[in-house]
Amino acid sequence: MPFIYGVLPPIATLRPFEGVMPVKPHITIVKVREPKVVEVRLRPFTARLGDVVLLPSKSRPRYIALSVEPFSELLALRKALEALLGDIVEEKHGDFKPHLSVYSIRLKNPAVEDLAPAIEEARSLRGSAFEVRAVSLIDTTGGEYRPIHTMEFR
Repeated sequence: MPFIYGVLPPIATLRPFEGVMPVKPHITIVKVREPKVVEVRLRPFTARLGDVVLLPSKSRPRYIALSVEPFSELLALRKALEALLGDIVEEKHGDFKPHLSVYSIRLKNPAVEDLAPAIEEARSLRGSAFEVRAVSLIDTTGGEYRPIHTMEFR
């Protein structure tokens, strides 16, 4: 079962396009092999959305996302969770690149024009800011992103 610790910002799900489906907007902080409830103590901070990024790469896009700052605050959250979660942390990618996932690309080898409407829709969020006041243990089964446990920062 796929589980993550992540941030669910107050951003509405974007509209679908042919072959490009919206996902519940979320920032994955760390993936875990099994659910484990932990409490982390951090102060709330303001996050800001940046440029649109294609993940895992421009040449093989599977997701449309937006970069998220401030890196230092998001990295501190990640490190605090990693320390508490220990060996159940599951990472496939070594570099932490905070991003807000908004679309899943269902097309094989999409051309730039196939993704253009969804990229423009995602780009409309650029510059948005929101307060990060909590992190959630989220069950991602079936793409529903259902919070199991949410901890508020103090």
